[in-house]
Amino acid sequence: MRGNTDTASRPLRVLVLSRSYPNDLLLSLGIWVQRLVHHSLGMCDVRVVSPVPYCPPVPGFPDYTRFRSIALRRNEDGVEVYHPRLIVGPGYSLYNLEAITYYLGIRRLVARLREEFPFDIIHAHFGYPDGVVGAWLGKRYGVPIIITEHALWRPWMDQYPLVRRLAVAAARQAAFHIAVSQHGKETIAHFTGQSERLRVIPNGVDGAVFSRPTNDPGGGFNPHQVLYVGLIKRIKGIDLLLRAMKKLASERPATRLVLVGGSFYRETRLQEEQFGQLAADLGIADRVTFVGRQPPGVVAQYMRESAVMVLPSRRESFGAVLVEALACGTPVVATRCGGPEDIVNEKVGALVPREDVDSLAGAIKRILDRRREYDPLALRAYALEKFSWERVAQQTIHLYREAIERFQTAGPTRARH
Repeated sequence: MRGNTDTASRPLRVLVLSRSYPNDLLLSLGIWVQRLVHHSLGMCDVRVVSPVPYCPPVPGFPDYTRFRSIALRRNEDGVEVYHPRLIVGPGYSLYNLEAITYYLGIRRLVARLREEFPFDIIHAHFGYPDGVVGAWLGKRYGVPIIITEHALWRPWMDQYPLVRRLAVAAARQAAFHIAVSQHGKETIAHFTGQSERLRVIPNGVDGAVFSRPTNDPGGGFNPHQVLYVGLIKRIKGIDLLLRAMKKLASERPATRLVLVGGSFYRETRLQEEQFGQLAADLGIADRVTFVGRQPPGVVAQYMRESAVMVLPSRRESFGAVLVEALACGTPVVATRCGGPEDIVNEKVGALVPREDVDSLAGAIKRILDRRREYDPLALRAYALEKFSWERVAQQTIHLYREAIERFQTAGPTRARH
């Protein structure tokens, strides 16, 4: 059954598939998908299917049994969000099978939705398993699919050959395959080849949340406060940042580091404990504060009151916190690790090599020494001009319409890529 052809006269009906989406338990999970959905409303009518892990009522798995508290369905400011259960194994034990369990877990729900909500297009976030399942559903219901990839495909796809085959097949079926950064696009093209269907649309920033007070456009920050925002994990380079702070201690003894973030999962919580011990071993525990996970409004306040925001990652597909800090008028330091190269230039901060503690410490010091030279309003204008959710939503909806038009023009015999 092919989709309706009256899309020019009404909002597009979009079915979003995304395991990463906020729910009752994980309020910030996949918040970027949620922001795109809500900034698309008006031009689009959206339903969201976001499976969550299923866990039977057995003791011994506290990190998973908590998912049982998540509502199966909720209305989110006019958007219907569904959380069907998905069978997963501990860690990555069933990773190769997750597309199958995902499909089995949602197929009846999607069949019911199709009756009341004949969607024109499917937008899947992440190539696996969401994109693979989206491709299967696209074939079943005769609608085009768009996949947005939020992760880097290397070294991920090198490690899972079956996942790679499924994801590449889905990518070749997709009307468009979106990467959130140029580097992300390159890692996808390594496996799929270059194609005009492979596009870059970044994640966005909510300028209403990440903002500057109108009565204090240029000041109000602590000249000694360095900020990190994100998961407290080794891949994020927390150990490098702590060692950089150790180097800064003698030259700038007043400098303090605040780390905002945490994790729902035990493994990452253990890493946070290890980083706390590393700060103590380095003799800088009194200069380092872990404040845990915080809601967006509180994160924005930390950004506004800090002299610089640092993202020292070893690998990053985009780096949304960099854009958020800039929208708050705060300069940034990041490593050349993928996504940040699309965001950071010398006018808004500094880029340094990965794994280079000396360069990281030097860049932080330069920003602190020259902090008054960065105009907060100029930083904010740069962030909103390139990365506002309004702009991102417009680009995405344009691709929706182009995908639907191409699909309808090609007809039942359209060629598969």
